[in-house]
Amino acid sequence: MAKISSDPVGTLSIGNVVTTGTILYRSNLKRYLQVSLRATAWVVAIFASAVGLLFIGGVLFGITQSWLATIPLGLVWFGLALYLSAKCSTDRAVICRLAYQELIDAPETVAVATRQLLPRTWAFLRLSLLLGIYMFLIAMAGYILLILAIGLIVGVLIYVVKLSTDNGVVVFIVGLLAIGLALLFIALVIRFYASWFVAELPLAVESTRSASFSIRRSRQLSNNVIRKLVLIITVAFLITLPLSTIGAIPSWIGQFMSASTTESTKVAGGFVTIAGFFVSIAIELLVMPFWQTIKAIVYFDLRNRQEGNDLVI
Repeated sequence: MAKISSDPVGTLSIGNVVTTGTILYRSNLKRYLQVSLRATAWVVAIFASAVGLLFIGGVLFGITQSWLATIPLGLVWFGLALYLSAKCSTDRAVICRLAYQELIDAPETVAVATRQLLPRTWAFLRLSLLLGIYMFLIAMAGYILLILAIGLIVGVLIYVVKLSTDNGVVVFIVGLLAIGLALLFIALVIRFYASWFVAELPLAVESTRSASFSIRRSRQLSNNVIRKLVLIITVAFLITLPLSTIGAIPSWIGQFMSASTTESTKVAGGFVTIAGFFVSIAIELLVMPFWQTIKAIVYFDLRNRQEGNDLVI
């Protein structure tokens, strides 16, 4: 392995991060896909268990004619979904740890990395839940502000400036402002996401077992380079966008077919939608390790700025 002197500014450049991420991804593809397959299997198991328990619940309802009999099944599925989600979150973090260990020239096997993180399984679930709640609240707040801003602009144009809603200029201005505000909304969400982009890594490679500490640690490390992180996240998203789009196409076609008035087309649309779900799962299987590798590289560089490690690839 070649050792590269770490330049904090150079290391955390878009080209360097993406290039190093691609190198790590390709050179460890088999190991990463092994863990990604395991993580994806937990997600599939959540949906499969939901379908199975819905079927059993339907049978119970048919026998008892009471939805109360299905409540225990709902509780069982909820507990099972939490457990499977925890396993998925842990395996995603395993990929981060494997990539980070490569960067510090102390590679681990999948078995060793998994064994190191198993005691933190529930901490990874708490981390995922906390980040999910934070992002949901930020997205909702931004969405509400977006709607209020558009409503205020329309109100000013109509009731203050006295322009008609049939006026083409009004429609154009409102449309333009709506697009601008929507882009601003997306930028706001990405900006907050950038603060927590590497939140898995402290929990995966440091001695902490606290999800809240890991989030604070990510925010602390990222505080001075948010703009660069936003650019890195945006470029990584654009790189993976073609694959994600391919995965979504069958689902779009299936939904379009399901809206048909012909019964046979609706049935075919249902099968296409199901096929699209599995295609999306397969795409996620390939894309996930790339994102986790990018996180490990960014985290390494952020630590390097404070602790002076050398980047090894």
